[in-house]
Amino acid sequence: MSIKSFLLFTVLLLLLAAFTFPSYYAPKRHVIENSEHFFIYKENIEQESIEKENQLNNKQQCRHNDNNTALNSTSIKIISWNNMAACRKKLKQFAAMTFCSSHQADQSFVELAHNRDLILIQEAYVDYKVSQLLKNLGDNFSWDMAVSYIADKKRDIPTGVLTAANAKALSACPLRTYETFLPTPKAILFTSYNLADANNKIIDKKLLVINIHGILINRKDLYLQLQLMAKQAAKHEGPVILAGDFNTMSTDSYQKLTQITSRLGLTELDLKSSSNKVDNRIKSLTGQVYDFIFYRELIQVKAHSINLKTSKNGKTSDHSPILAEFKLI
Repeated sequence: MSIKSFLLFTVLLLLLAAFTFPSYYAPKRHVIENSEHFFIYKENIEQESIEKENQLNNKQQCRHNDNNTALNSTSIKIISWNNMAACRKKLKQFAAMTFCSSHQADQSFVELAHNRDLILIQEAYVDYKVSQLLKNLGDNFSWDMAVSYIADKKRDIPTGVLTAANAKALSACPLRTYETFLPTPKAILFTSYNLADANNKIIDKKLLVINIHGILINRKDLYLQLQLMAKQAAKHEGPVILAGDFNTMSTDSYQKLTQITSRLGLTELDLKSSSNKVDNRIKSLTGQVYDFIFYRELIQVKAHSINLKTSKNGKTSDHSPILAEFKLI
C-alpha cells in the first residue's frame, strides 16, 4: 500500500469512527477544569463554523489565582506525554495499537510522573481513577485542564490537555480549535507559575507553560492553531516551556512549527545530547516526529525519551514520553 493510500485509509477510518461513536462529539461549551473545582467555567456556543469558533477562542476566559507557591528555578523536571486515553477507550486502543489495560496505564503514569515538577499530558482522560492518581501526586501538586471534548457522555468524562505542577498556577487559559474534517477539537492550555531561587524565595520572573495537542489532518487548521498559540505566548515576558503532541506529520509542518517557535525565541530540546544518544519518539511514515519540547530563558540540564516497548508496563501509549530537566539562566 502506498503512503497516499495508507493516509487516505486512515482518514476514512477516523471519520467513520468519529461519526459512528457520538460520545466523541465536542460539547458546545468551553470548559476549564482544575484540581479544586470541576467545570468552573462554561459557555454555550452556537457552532456555525470553524472560523467563528476560532474567533470565539480569541476571547479567552482565564482563571487567575494569586498565590505564594513556586517552582524551584534551579531544577525544573518535566514530562510531556500523550498517553491517558490510550488504554481507557477501546476505539483508541485499536487506533493506537496499544491493547493495554487501564491498570497498566495507571502504573506507567505513576512511575514516569514520579519526581517530576511539571507533568504535561495530551489526550488526558480524567475519570475518577485518574483524578485520584492526580490527587496522589502530592499535597503541593495542583492541575489544570483545557477540555477538548467529552469522551464519554454517559459518565461525563472529559479529554483534553492537562498540566499538573508542584505549585499552583497563577493563571490558566484554555484555547480550543476545531478541525475541518473531524468533530474532535484540539486544545491548548497556557499556565503560569511563580519561580523561586535556591533559598525558596520567590523571584520576579514567572514561567509560562504551554501544553498543546496539535490538529491532526488539515495542515491549514494546524498552522492557524500554531499562530493562535504564538499570539498568546508573545504576550509573556520571561521563561517559557512549550511542549506536547504537535501532530507534525510532514517536514513542511515541522518547518512551519520551527519558524513560529524561532520567532518566539524558543529552542528545541536536544534529545541526542542524552547519555544514550537515542531518540525514541514515534515518527510518521515520512520519518517526522510529532512530540517536542521547546524552551526559552532556561538551560537544558538533561533530556531523554523512553521506548515503551521495553518498559516494565509495556506499550501504554502510541507516543513516547519525553523527560527533561531545566534550570533558569
